[in-house]
Amino acid sequence: MDFFLHKKKYSKLPQPFDLTPKERDEVFYNPKYKIEHTGVTLKDIPFTGARNEVIYMEGDYDEVANRCIRENYDLIKECFAKKNLRFVYLPWIEKELKDERILKYRIPYDSTNCDVDITPLKSNYLLDFMLRPENRYKVGKPCFARFYTPWFDEYRATSQPSETIFDLYIFDVNTADRDLKGYFECLVDQTLLYKQWGGVFSIDYNWPENADEGFDEETRYILKDVEYKIDLLRRKGISEVVLQKLVMPQPKLSKLVVTKDLRIFLPDYENMEITMEPLVKAVFLLFLKHPEGIMFKELPEYRRELAEIYGRIKGARVSLNLFGIRSYDKSIVNATDPLNNSINEKCARIRAAFLLKFQESLAENYFITGKRGEPKMIKLPRNMVEWEE
Repeated sequence: MDFFLHKKKYSKLPQPFDLTPKERDEVFYNPKYKIEHTGVTLKDIPFTGARNEVIYMEGDYDEVANRCIRENYDLIKECFAKKNLRFVYLPWIEKELKDERILKYRIPYDSTNCDVDITPLKSNYLLDFMLRPENRYKVGKPCFARFYTPWFDEYRATSQPSETIFDLYIFDVNTADRDLKGYFECLVDQTLLYKQWGGVFSIDYNWPENADEGFDEETRYILKDVEYKIDLLRRKGISEVVLQKLVMPQPKLSKLVVTKDLRIFLPDYENMEITMEPLVKAVFLLFLKHPEGIMFKELPEYRRELAEIYGRIKGARVSLNLFGIRSYDKSIVNATDPLNNSINEKCARIRAAFLLKFQESLAENYFITGKRGEPKMIKLPRNMVEWEE
């Protein structure tokens, strides 16, 4: 099976066998260091695997490897971060999770009442969930573990739902000591170029014919520029194991206030302001004005209303053509075209605007959601929405 790295945005991505041998050579990386790769199957892990998380793991404690990581921790983190990967060193994970920004992200209403006395995890923690514990002795060497999410998973259902596969990349500390930065850059490239990464490797994807069909699917392909920023605060993956031990206050939604000049504030979250680009904000306010929801196929009926909101945000007057008929900006037409991807992009950006501020279990009440074929809407009860006059 061939895999390829797509560097362009395709309306329909080419399949691996569409590439010539020369093109395949260009997209495969010839590593400076050969890094041994293996895998392990875990069962009933108490967290959701995060595809951009790399976890240091060892069966038996290795002082040399651990000292190398501790002394070069910032450099190693930076090497992974350059490719939007989050490095997790379990013995130090609780220090990062006590970061005020992370606590504020999870508890935007009150992080002062959160108990942050956390017991650190050991680097062999994952091995407690091995599907075949009798093989534990085989995973003794220091390595870097990564959640296995092959792009062809949706075409196969051979594994049990409770089973999770992690790729393991053996950490050769002796080689790393000779050229630490080069070694980890090579390691990062190999973990990226190996088969699993959604958004890096992909198969032929039949693009949805209309915005409603692509509402959920296409969001995954949009806003890659903010995905890493969100993940730094969201801290899913193995961090969930530690965060679940925190004593959290009762979740609380904030009232949403839209000011006279159409700025958006959440007063119960320390008067947090949610900022968006003008057209994105206009789409958000349009859906906020319609608690019953809007069917994407009916978007053209809301073109005039969206244009009026957009005009208020931009401070622009209504545009008329030579015959005195209202004319619409092309971006307004695209955003209200059910066959155009523009509305999905705006919805994805609205989603990101809130997810950059606080966790999804709260944020999902503020961004646009909805199932295929049903009205898309903002869940927040309208008695919690205030429009300033």
